[in-house]
Amino acid sequence: MELNEVSNSEVKKRGKMIIFISGKGGVGKTVLSVNSAVELAGRGKSTCIMDGDFQFGDLNLALDIQPSYTISDLIQGAESLEKIKISYYLDKHKSGVNVMSAPIKPEQADLIKESHIKAICNKILDENEYLIVDLPSRLSENNLAFMEMADEIFLVTDTSFTAVKNTKIMLRIIKLLNMIEKINIVINRADAQGLIKSGDVKNMLDISDAIFISNNSKIVSRSFAMGIPFVNDKPREKISRDVAVLVDIMSKK
Repeated sequence: MELNEVSNSEVKKRGKMIIFISGKGGVGKTVLSVNSAVELAGRGKSTCIMDGDFQFGDLNLALDIQPSYTISDLIQGAESLEKIKISYYLDKHKSGVNVMSAPIKPEQADLIKESHIKAICNKILDENEYLIVDLPSRLSENNLAFMEMADEIFLVTDTSFTAVKNTKIMLRIIKLLNMIEKINIVINRADAQGLIKSGDVKNMLDISDAIFISNNSKIVSRSFAMGIPFVNDKPREKISRDVAVLVDIMSKK
């Protein structure tokens, strides 16, 4: 065998990076990212979820964990991000999901730069089959760094007028950035009663396909308040089955 040849068994495949983002807060993006990560872990996939909202992330609430370390601890404590053992800075949720938490203090968000994001994500992807990132609802430099690295971007909206309007704006910008091939539209609370129906959302966004997540505010509110992902706690509910379909789509691409 030539020196530059490597057998298939020696090649380590990079994990898949999935982004959840929205044009408006409050559309259920964090709930969907958390439950998708837990669903993946339940299928035996090594999965890490990262809180990409470095100022006001609440991933820890959704998973009911007190972080041992956060991303700011990692950046401040490591002499070289290239040489760190990333698993040391990840908390293990009881579902099996590895968790990279946001800083405890909002002002520490300013310490995190694009170069840090790329190095840390690459380290996580080297050791996990999936990296799920829950991003805040804006197109900042850091968000764009995450999006550029991502294999798939799940853009979440609901059927409210403001959410649809903002999603349409984000889609236009994403097209200009040549990232439209990565985009999957998720319509959360698709069967909620309101002026706009889920079918109308597709027309308003000028899209041919979307992923629909049913409305169940009672289960979602309880799940978030208790820090227990509903795909584990209520696997037979329609909303849990909808998340399973979302993860099927995520896994196929």
